[in-house]
Amino acid sequence: MASAESSESELGPDDVALLEFERSHWGAGANKESAVRERFGLSLARYYQRVYALCHTEAAVRYDAVLVRSCLEAASTRREGQGG
Repeated sequence: MASAESSESELGPDDVALLEFERSHWGAGANKESAVRERFGLSLARYYQRVYALCHTEAAVRYDAVLVRSCLEAASTRREGQGG
C-alpha cells in the first residue's frame, strides 16, 4: 500500500484516469453522470469530490496545472453559488 507521501508525489493510474476524463468531459454535460457511473462506478458527487481532492496535490499540479486551476476555480464558483 502506498504511503501518503508517495501518493502526494506521484499520480497513480486511477488518478490520471480521473484527470483525463475531466479534461475530455469538461463542464456539466447531459450524459456526464452516466459516463462517470459507467467508467468509474461513482456517483457524480463522489467523482467531483475525488477530482477536487486530487487537484489539491502537487502531483496533479505537475501533471496539468491548467486543468487543476480550472477545476479548482469551478469548485470555488459552485461553493460561492451555494453559499449565498
